[in-house]
Amino acid sequence: MFIEAYFQTAAHLFEQYEVQMPLHLFLKEYFRNNKKFGSRDRKYISELLYGIYRLGKANEHLRVRDRLMLGSFLSGRLPILFFEKVNKELANRYESSIEEKIAYAIEEYQCDFNVPFVLTNGISQDQFIKNLYSHPRVFIRIRKNHRAIEDKLIQQSVAFQRVSANCFSFDASVKLNEHLEPADYVIQDYASQLTGEHFKPQANESWWDCCTASGGKSIMLLDKNSAIQLTASDIRETILKNLHERMRVYGYESHYVSFNLDVTKDVSGKLKNKFDAIVCDAPCSGAGTWARSPEQYYFFTQEKLSHFMTLQSDIMQHVIGQLKPGGKLFYITCSVLKNENEDIMDAFIQEHPDYSYTTDCIDTTKLGGDMMYLAEVTQKA
Repeated sequence: MFIEAYFQTAAHLFEQYEVQMPLHLFLKEYFRNNKKFGSRDRKYISELLYGIYRLGKANEHLRVRDRLMLGSFLSGRLPILFFEKVNKELANRYESSIEEKIAYAIEEYQCDFNVPFVLTNGISQDQFIKNLYSHPRVFIRIRKNHRAIEDKLIQQSVAFQRVSANCFSFDASVKLNEHLEPADYVIQDYASQLTGEHFKPQANESWWDCCTASGGKSIMLLDKNSAIQLTASDIRETILKNLHERMRVYGYESHYVSFNLDVTKDVSGKLKNKFDAIVCDAPCSGAGTWARSPEQYYFFTQEKLSHFMTLQSDIMQHVIGQLKPGGKLFYITCSVLKNENEDIMDAFIQEHPDYSYTTDCIDTTKLGGDMMYLAEVTQKA
């Protein structure tokens, strides 16, 4: 295809897309219905579209074509030859650092890179913006057969990076299911893995994963100590079905109980016992993962933020009553927005002055991972 055809198609998709589904699924469906696009066509069009969303709404004063071009230039995912045909000045700066590229975009195109939301303490606007243009990787947590996994990857010439003793990372294009046994590993971002360093499950303790979602934290808890009494719950029945399948793969079918619960409402009459520890991986904006889904950054609004804050506050108010005296509650988000993190916790402590909390802002973006927030809540002695 000609270069201009890429821009025209990307601009057309930009007009059509309204977050009716994740962008990668939207593109997959579009290309499935339009067979004329080859693999290179799909890559170029996708990267142009992802690029415009990384620029955010603050740059709507620019033409759509310029935003498509600048976003992909900043991301650096298209070859230099593309920019040599599109814009010589951008091609000349192709090898520049992301800081230099951003400075050029501000000077020449009056781009605005101010984040329209207040960020969590410890995360700067520069960190946030640079992460939007990073190249996220896929991480696995190795459960068993570490040596066999490493040997197999080397034998099959699969490129990987050792992040820690039990964590490897890969380019997003690697199809891990073609190389590894499902029971040997869990796909889990490194930031999410690091939240587990706060969990110290002891035999016979009762733990509740109250917003279990895909079950990553529940599986990690059982891998740490399968002798705990684990309860997992979620508001979505389909999510729990997926959890059951994952637990079967890892041999934990009989190691937990699950409930279809809406924890934004009173649950005191639905759970018989209280818990030694509660993991509350709360629904959130996902701002710490927007490098993977920049369309969420582009379309995120104050109204959506207020919605999540209401959910988070309600969940905290209802689950804290299920914690045993002396127990711990772990409030976790994959957000780096202050409203969803410190503000939620400060409001909670104001209403529950007999509790205190410590925080951990986890940033693994330099490794190609995400950013997460964790607050460890305990009752004052």
